[in-house]
Amino acid sequence: MHALPSINHLRSFQVIGHHLNLVRAAEELHLTSSALSYQLGVLEQRLGVKLFVRTGRGLAFTNAGRVLHDEVDECLQRLWAAVQRASTSDIKAPLVVSSLPTFAMRWLLPRFADVQEHFREIEIRVSIAEVNFERDAIDCAIAYGNGHWLGVGCDFLREETLILVCAPTAPGTSPMASVGDLHERTLLSAKQRPDDWAIWFKAAGHTPPTHARHLMLASRNMVIQAATEGLGVAVVDPAMIRPELESGRLIQALPCVANGGGSYYLLYPQGDENWLRISAFRTWLLGEIGGQ
Repeated sequence: MHALPSINHLRSFQVIGHHLNLVRAAEELHLTSSALSYQLGVLEQRLGVKLFVRTGRGLAFTNAGRVLHDEVDECLQRLWAAVQRASTSDIKAPLVVSSLPTFAMRWLLPRFADVQEHFREIEIRVSIAEVNFERDAIDCAIAYGNGHWLGVGCDFLREETLILVCAPTAPGTSPMASVGDLHERTLLSAKQRPDDWAIWFKAAGHTPPTHARHLMLASRNMVIQAATEGLGVAVVDPAMIRPELESGRLIQALPCVANGGGSYYLLYPQGDENWLRISAFRTWLLGEIGGQ
């Protein structure tokens, strides 16, 4: 029986297969492209079969490469999960939750006292790092998208909605009566959410005004703050501004409510939902979301 290839070569093959691009795979593995190409060549020579062919855009699987990658990917993910369980099986180990920055600051952190009350035996750490279960020590993640994530467990949390909001007494302005009034307002936008206005206007049955003033800001948190300060109108998820709406610092300017471009989900490595730490947080989160 032949000895297995090294775990490093199999891991490199796994990541190359995820990206089908040597440069991006090398960046993830913190290697040079030439070193990664050499590892791939050693693996192919040892197996006596080509695993990829070069294309104009990068790499493509051979039939043998695709079959082997499916198996290697599954086995390495199971191995990673087993190592994690062995090293963090104690319920007192910290639970690391990755979250979108706006969701973390405006939904999760205001409920943190309740979270800590429920999980006195569990230290919870919130991260806003990009989710990568294979690379980073992240137990679960709150993500935004269409629900199609490969190789991870996924629970639907809530669909995003979008409403038009502004401060009730924006200087020099009168209450809005129709979509046409937006021609005279400053439209606040976040760089990472460029489609929100188009989604809202489509739901309202109008096209975006061609001559309206726009103010592009770095984040949705900045957009919410700017709207609160009376600097313009914003399209936001009402769940992220509940305190502002309840206190009257922001008001819904027009009645149209649009379905957002995606939904919120809880992600975790496949099979890890039964870990005590993840299971407890998952139960609390689903109950909290469902109770709104």
